[in-house]
Amino acid sequence: MQKAKPIQITLFLAIFLCGSDSLRGQVTLGDAPHAPKDVSGLPGGGPHPKVVTGGFNVDLTSREQVREFYRAVYTSSDGVPINSTAVTAACIPGTNSPLFASVTLRRINWFRALAGIPASLTFDAGESTEDQAAALMMSEHNGLQHVGDWTGWNCVSSDGTNAAGNSNLALGNSGPDAISAYVWDFGANNYEVGHRRWILYPQTQIMGTGDVPPENSYLPANATWVFDANYGGPRPATRTPFMAWPPAGYVPYQVVYPQWSFALSNADLSAATVSMSSNGIAVPVTQQPYVPGYGEDTLVWYPSNLDPTASQTAFPFGGTDTVYTVRVSNVMTSGATNNFTYQVTVFDPAITGPDYFPLIISGTNQPSVNAGNPYSCTAASNPNTTGYQWLTAQATNGNLTDNALNGSTNFIVSPALDYPLITNAPGGSGKCFHLTTHTNFVPHMIQLTELLFPSNTTTVSFKSLLGYASSDQVARVQISTDLGASWQDIYTQAGTNGPGETTFTPHTLSLSGYTGKNTLLRFNYDFSTGSYYSQIDPNVGWCLETIVMTNTLQLLNLATNSVNSTNFIFTPLQTGNYVLQSRGVIFNEFPLDFGTAKQVTAIAGPAVINLNGPIISGSQVTINFTLASGLASTFHLLQVNQLNGAWKTNASAVLATNIPGSSYRFTTTNGSAACFYRVQTP
Repeated sequence: MQKAKPIQITLFLAIFLCGSDSLRGQVTLGDAPHAPKDVSGLPGGGPHPKVVTGGFNVDLTSREQVREFYRAVYTSSDGVPINSTAVTAACIPGTNSPLFASVTLRRINWFRALAGIPASLTFDAGESTEDQAAALMMSEHNGLQHVGDWTGWNCVSSDGTNAAGNSNLALGNSGPDAISAYVWDFGANNYEVGHRRWILYPQTQIMGTGDVPPENSYLPANATWVFDANYGGPRPATRTPFMAWPPAGYVPYQVVYPQWSFALSNADLSAATVSMSSNGIAVPVTQQPYVPGYGEDTLVWYPSNLDPTASQTAFPFGGTDTVYTVRVSNVMTSGATNNFTYQVTVFDPAITGPDYFPLIISGTNQPSVNAGNPYSCTAASNPNTTGYQWLTAQATNGNLTDNALNGSTNFIVSPALDYPLITNAPGGSGKCFHLTTHTNFVPHMIQLTELLFPSNTTTVSFKSLLGYASSDQVARVQISTDLGASWQDIYTQAGTNGPGETTFTPHTLSLSGYTGKNTLLRFNYDFSTGSYYSQIDPNVGWCLETIVMTNTLQLLNLATNSVNSTNFIFTPLQTGNYVLQSRGVIFNEFPLDFGTAKQVTAIAGPAVINLNGPIISGSQVTINFTLASGLASTFHLLQVNQLNGAWKTNASAVLATNIPGSSYRFTTTNGSAACFYRVQTP
């Protein structure tokens, strides 16, 4: 067997995986645009229109509210396809999916809300059209330029050059990823964080956006129009007098970047100094040169042990809530000297804190079939809650034993592979699932089709062999408890840059930590950039066999109902086990995490019969009735002449069916005396 040779590949796209904001690969921001000298031609309906309020808002003193704001709103912008008609090679700017533009705008307003400034920006269609032309120019030329000589640029247009001078520009990513990169603002040329300052300029009400996707050797690009007629106008109310990034309060670690900043309107920060500490220990910082002219005047610094010029540099986070105290001194305002002190708590939004209270459902444990059974849940604590979603599902045995001999019936394969998923196992031990070459630069995955509902004894076991693989190729077993919106590792194994394993190794993983949660499971042969082995030989890549799920339920026939209150009517259609869950929805469209699941067993309740009035026709009486709820296989017609008398069965009455299972009728003889009727079962 010849040793596979790793091929070094550099991926130039910014890739966000599993909710992470780690920009990978080469992304270029260039310089930030300079402040406009004339706002008269900019969008905004006049030089200084009324400041817009509303939009997103979040209380940074509440860990749970910030956690939910990140998980529900920020991540909702990830993974939305651009669906572009742009053709960079032909200098056609094209158009993009309106949804892609909307999630880009959502990302801008998310950052502004967290910063404590008005977060109800809109996009101007004209500026977005021009930005589309600018993004095309940057991608085709493989460079960034705001103003200057455009000689040698092949896709130059008046729209594109006009937008270039009024926009943040990014090469190597697009859409929401570009907005995050602007707030990050890495690069040796971005020591003043000008891109961030324009995104977070409080007065701005209108922006625009344009994006082109990657095309052959052309990189994706973004242009975000950042100037409107409100530049230099009255400053709107903000959460704090100053505007900082990261802001004071709880902040998800994913959006805490190496360069920190502090802005204050109508202040002189040229002589200001900054210090940081955490847990009483000083954090040495390096102040960047003070540069006015980009949004609000801003002081910029970074921990001295970090490199703010590299997009790969992440602000350190150890996994537990970490408080940083920031003190900004010698700030000149109206002739006085001021000092400001605030605290930033960096935290992991995947982990709940002491202020997390899951929604609890109350109601019967034995709902009746075909009957409306009332349930209610505790009210969500988030003040931005505008409604609730209720999830109902049938619960059945989810135990499973699978191997490649059964094909891929129980799995979803992603992406479509250009090699066989099932192959001969290394060493001739049968068949195995095989995930290998990463020539398309994306993770290769098989996801279990079952939606699991684990118990505290649930396990997943499998045998795997990671053969030739680079250290950039990582075998992962991952879990999602939010229906695939985010994933977390429960097992990882990186390649060894060599032959790796030569025999299958058994693994057993406990899912007890996911008891009572909707759980998806996948096997992810992960890769984003770096070196990889490209062969499809069974000894290269990750082989899997004998995948076994034990002691778990699976959920079937999921149904989601949106309601305005905490009350819900559940009508099971058949007997058996069910799971009910509820969750809040914030800002009318963003669902939060599901609360505590309630397991119930639907039973056949007592039969409820609705009787219609008797129909008399000659010597016959017809009594129509319906089975409103419950089950019944036999019926009896009872009658009495006086209501205080004894009811007797009419043995001669003839039963017929109107609608099987729901509507019936009795026919009997009409006597001389008045009669009262009722139907009884059994």
